[in-house]
Amino acid sequence: MTDRRLAAAIAFLAGWLALAGCMTTPHGPNPSFSVSRAEAEEDFRRMSALPVRLDRPLIVVSGVGDPAISGTAILKRIEPVVEGTVVGIDFFSEATFGGARQKLLREVATWLGTDLDHLPEVDVIAFSMGGLVARDAAIPDRAGRRLPIARLFTICTPHEGARLAAIPIGTPQSDDMTPTSDFIMRLRASRRDYDLICYCRLDDVTVGEEFCAPEGAPLWWVPTPFGEWGHMQAFFDARIVVDIARRIRGETPFSTLPATPLPH
Repeated sequence: MTDRRLAAAIAFLAGWLALAGCMTTPHGPNPSFSVSRAEAEEDFRRMSALPVRLDRPLIVVSGVGDPAISGTAILKRIEPVVEGTVVGIDFFSEATFGGARQKLLREVATWLGTDLDHLPEVDVIAFSMGGLVARDAAIPDRAGRRLPIARLFTICTPHEGARLAAIPIGTPQSDDMTPTSDFIMRLRASRRDYDLICYCRLDDVTVGEEFCAPEGAPLWWVPTPFGEWGHMQAFFDARIVVDIARRIRGETPFSTLPATPLPH
């Protein structure tokens, strides 16, 4: 696809999604994850008054192609409630998942003052495609290099592909996010030796909430407020980020097992 056609396709999709993102269906609260925004904000104030030291470095990962907007929003919430090493990494300049994986490994090594063969165990918070990059980085390459992850928290990540991947726009990421792509199949077949905690908002027309957790992983969902874009504003959602913050601090989360299935 030429640059002009690609730009036109993206502009068309952006316009359509801006409209579709506001067309949310009324839903009640999630019985297994029932926390209001007011309660979340109050809990952030509580945690900010007494930060907790991290057990291990925390890596906050933006989505692929995102100029750190999502990561910066998450960092703004998380940094005041913890003490220790917190690193933000974005992939704005990367066009492929392979390139993003390599950047993630390199930057973690640089920030933590080590090399690719001695990366320490970390926790990761990732938005959207950043979650796929983290999962990919956790798989050893031919040299045995990988990102040792203890816990991976994902927000609206297309673990099983994405709805928009069905629209062929010719970018490497969109091709890799079809549910039957080699990339998704590779992630699906790889063994996970870390805890995977998945979050989403309903009415996500970009990814599709039904794709936001791989088989066997519980999915913690919250309704999208009327007038908001289910996907692109999820990293601002205090309900999701406060639950992640509680887990990182070693506190009891608001979300409770068994996870309530997605509403029909």
